[in-house]
Amino acid sequence: MNTLISIIVPVYNVDEYLERCIESLINQTYHNLEILLIDDGSTDSSGSICDEYALRDYRIKAYHIENGGSSIARNFGLKECTGEYIGFVDSDDWIKPNMFSELIKFAESNHLKVVETNSVESHLTEANRNDCETIISKVEDKNSALKRIIKHKRFAVWRRIYHHSLLKNRFFIEGILHQDVYYTIDLLNEISCLGYFENSFYVYNVQNPTSVIRSPYSIKKLNSINAGNYVVENTTQYNEEVQDLAKQYLFQFLTYHYDSLYLNTELDKDKTHRKNIRKTIKKYHDMNNFHFYAYTILILPPIFYKIFLLTNKKRIEIQSQIYQILKNV
Repeated sequence: MNTLISIIVPVYNVDEYLERCIESLINQTYHNLEILLIDDGSTDSSGSICDEYALRDYRIKAYHIENGGSSIARNFGLKECTGEYIGFVDSDDWIKPNMFSELIKFAESNHLKVVETNSVESHLTEANRNDCETIISKVEDKNSALKRIIKHKRFAVWRRIYHHSLLKNRFFIEGILHQDVYYTIDLLNEISCLGYFENSFYVYNVQNPTSVIRSPYSIKKLNSINAGNYVVENTTQYNEEVQDLAKQYLFQFLTYHYDSLYLNTELDKDKTHRKNIRKTIKKYHDMNNFHFYAYTILILPPIFYKIFLLTNKKRIEIQSQIYQILKNV
């Protein structure tokens, strides 16, 4: 098996984590890799780290572009890569040594264009650990895959390898968060099945404080609000269970934005966004798709919802404090 796999790694101000990520790639048990490090205008030492590794390993190519965000960096990598299969890795994460060998072997033996791995959060594993665990894999039909992905919010593109034919002229939407939601839904609509590993080969770093996803609520986050709608509107051709899960995902997504706007009212001074959220929830919500917080948004007048939200926020804080006290006893 000598299939070339291209790995696209967007890099931006992650010098604290970057070497760990690159080491996990060059130490893969599968060696025929093309590793594209796309330095997205970093202002720390990330760019020089990329250059140093490119000199040490012929499989690594380092590129430097003006800062534009991960979608632009990924799109740059898609234009430059030459592999038959393509994967994505975020530069503050890392992967276990046998990830690509297992994924490509399963892809080729089952003639699959997409194979997905489970993931584990960084605080639950060790960087150099290669678990001697039983490999559990299967081929899922599209309905089963969508149910799992939507239910557990597994849209991230770094979970999978993709045959290059699927990604030809397919690029990420620039300038928005949750770009992976759109990309993954579009890809799944083009295939009939995919491979799935229950094993967690990918390690997701939850400790990076510079991550946009974990940063305070902002206009940039608000601009991602259509991702939930996209899931609902592009799964109408599937069975009822998939459609119901898509609506539940939408309600969770919109509730997050609705609550965040109440806590950051300067972003929605005329309440236009909150009115639109209520309208969308009303369009899709019924007792067959009951979601408590979405229903609360519909039935409570805005002033009472704000009281409910702040009271609930305080309750969660108190519960967390009690938990920490009991934990330390």
